[in-house]
Amino acid sequence: MPYVREWKIPIEAVTKEELFERIIKGDDFILVDTIGKYGGNRYRIKEAITIDYPSVIDRRNELLGHKEIIIYCKHKDCTASKKVAAALISLNVKDVKIYEGGIDEWVASGLPVEDE
Repeated sequence: MPYVREWKIPIEAVTKEELFERIIKGDDFILVDTIGKYGGNRYRIKEAITIDYPSVIDRRNELLGHKEIIIYCKHKDCTASKKVAAALISLNVKDVKIYEGGIDEWVASGLPVEDE
């Protein structure tokens, strides 16, 4: 019989207002776009780096050295950012958060983006 364990890892989230304020203030954080061009996505949040969902764990050393890591994906129902955040937290990476609204909410709010 296979061994199955359910992991319950709390993940802190930031709102679009909090994220925008951090960007404006120049806070020490790194913003990670896990979408890239997947699903025809054309944009990323200004200041974000793109590391596609399957590669984030292997490239986690690029994220260290910042006070905070904020991860986002397409929209609130997208699970990529949550999976990546949970995996990083389980690897003892500190101060990992998600922006749940994702690029869809950001663009709909008219906030600054860059071409992907």
